[in-house]
Amino acid sequence: MKRAGPDQAAVTMLARRVFDNIDWRALGDVYFHEGGEALLHERRPRVLELGEALGRRLGALVKRNGSSLWVGAGITELPVLLAEVLLHGRTVTAANLRAPECELLNAALAAAAPDVAVRFECGDARELAPGRAFDHIGCISVFTDPETWPLLSDVAYGRIAPVQIDVERFVAERHEARAVASGLFARLTRPGVVTTTAEEVSWWLEVATANGCTIDASDDLVETAMVGDPVGFLTVAAATA
Repeated sequence: MKRAGPDQAAVTMLARRVFDNIDWRALGDVYFHEGGEALLHERRPRVLELGEALGRRLGALVKRNGSSLWVGAGITELPVLLAEVLLHGRTVTAANLRAPECELLNAALAAAAPDVAVRFECGDARELAPGRAFDHIGCISVFTDPETWPLLSDVAYGRIAPVQIDVERFVAERHEARAVASGLFARLTRPGVVTTTAEEVSWWLEVATANGCTIDASDDLVETAMVGDPVGFLTVAAATA
């Protein structure tokens, strides 16, 4: 008789054990300028709850034994990564540009889930796992990150009036962001799925159109624990002849 694999309850329990092994003070310093440990502890239950909800919805869209590329992956994506690997037999590449965050999360994973193939890699998502393509890309709050794109972020969230926009700076940030979107899209197999926030959909629509592809946006949205932006799914069709 074939032994049943883990279920969602087991994955959530494992995620809790990983969380128990995180150095929250150090991670708080990575995420916030002050009071980070308290803020992360306050949001921890929501990270698990919303991570489980996001994992369930994603699992219904992606194929078993496929592969995901997560861009800017961090604590909020961790429950989803575990679910992909353990429930759907998928492989995940979790890219993050902040080395201290990768080290802290990997230390917790090594302590609580040493045999689970989930680790965070420090580097540009366009360059990690060279030569590989992915049927799913996770890109949550990447193009609205105020540290990377301060002006694009201000415009996306309506924090700046049009008269205040530094046009040259805006054009430079937009050029860089377009290059990132294009590089990531090149790694997505078609058909494929993109997980992203409502504020970032336009970047994917533009690059899909440039590649002759169409996108179907899901109405099924999940709130994020850290930023609060609604996250949904884009199904990218193959290029038309």
